[in-house]
Amino acid sequence: MQTNSGAGAQKLRVLISGHLPPPMSGIGAYYQTLLSSSLPERVDLRFIDTSSRRRASSETGRWSLANLFSALADCLRFAKAAAAHRPQISHIATAFGLSFVKHSLCVALAKWTGSRVLLHPHCSFHALYERHGKIWRWYVRKTIGLCAGVIVLSNEWKGLQEVLPDCRVVYLPNAIQLDDYVKVGRERIAAGTEKPGLEILYLGFMGRAKGSFDLLRAAKIVGAQRHQVVFRLVGQELTAGEMDALKAQAKSDGLESFVHIQSAVAGAEKIAALRSADIFVYPSYHEGMPMAVIEALACGLPVVATQVGGLPDLVFPPLNGLLVPAGQPAQLAAALLQLIDSPQARSAMQRESLRLAQENFDIEKLVARLLDIYQSALAPR
Repeated sequence: MQTNSGAGAQKLRVLISGHLPPPMSGIGAYYQTLLSSSLPERVDLRFIDTSSRRRASSETGRWSLANLFSALADCLRFAKAAAAHRPQISHIATAFGLSFVKHSLCVALAKWTGSRVLLHPHCSFHALYERHGKIWRWYVRKTIGLCAGVIVLSNEWKGLQEVLPDCRVVYLPNAIQLDDYVKVGRERIAAGTEKPGLEILYLGFMGRAKGSFDLLRAAKIVGAQRHQVVFRLVGQELTAGEMDALKAQAKSDGLESFVHIQSAVAGAEKIAALRSADIFVYPSYHEGMPMAVIEALACGLPVVATQVGGLPDLVFPPLNGLLVPAGQPAQLAAALLQLIDSPQARSAMQRESLRLAQENFDIEKLVARLLDIYQSALAPR
């Protein structure tokens, strides 16, 4: 998909490479939000989708012959857009794995056209760099060396500055259009926390890397002690077959009466899921900055999450939630039980979650910061 906007001669020419739904993902949701903001009116913007919409979400980023051919087509599409638009700034989204290889080629192509390149990884520093061997790390450093700067989602990326001291690293968290979510948050706070049963919600990809099986184990512990708690896991599988495996595990453990696993929702259905929830849980093993958690905060939900990636930039114990180590279902269950048993704590956390979302994750505030980042990238170093 290509989008042309604001084609005034005085406006900064910007080419953004990213992904739009379908399939739905955090990256897709972010760029969908960005394109619906005021940014297209404030720069001469062209957007190029560098991800195939025909591919199932469980196949995205995986090493396969089909994905390699698709990646080459994506790079060709990017090259044509760069040649036609001649951007002063190329803002290139990426993630780990094949996504980074593909977008490293886009970085080189943009650099060749004379554009200043801003790389925007939508993943954790650990997933892109730290967990890999010497050759991959060298390749990442060389790619970043071609860029005028790197836009990072969270403080976890401070490690990049240690690896590349001369690299311009700028912090820009994810953001959303707040209105619909904040309305839910205000309704929640007005209603109070007293109700006969509680609902714990997870929204996002499901699979082992997302801690979904840990969440089932935690649910089993919680369910054995509290009989008026329901878990809802809503999303799509991260890897083919994991949704079926998750449902089979829930059945085997006898959890089907209070653990409900369902397909991804969007729009009004997603808002409804967030409205009915009392606690939001996110037990992932690695993350950038999940859009679903930001949405949960804006809906005034206390959050129990793992202490990985950008999640500590969203959850501040004990103000708006609790953090636990990844891969520890017993500790996850203990944190959930702590909130289940303390309506007063949940009430205080509701207010703090809503406040944090309004202050820090409004897309228009982030657009203003992004424009400053674009201008600073043009300055010589």
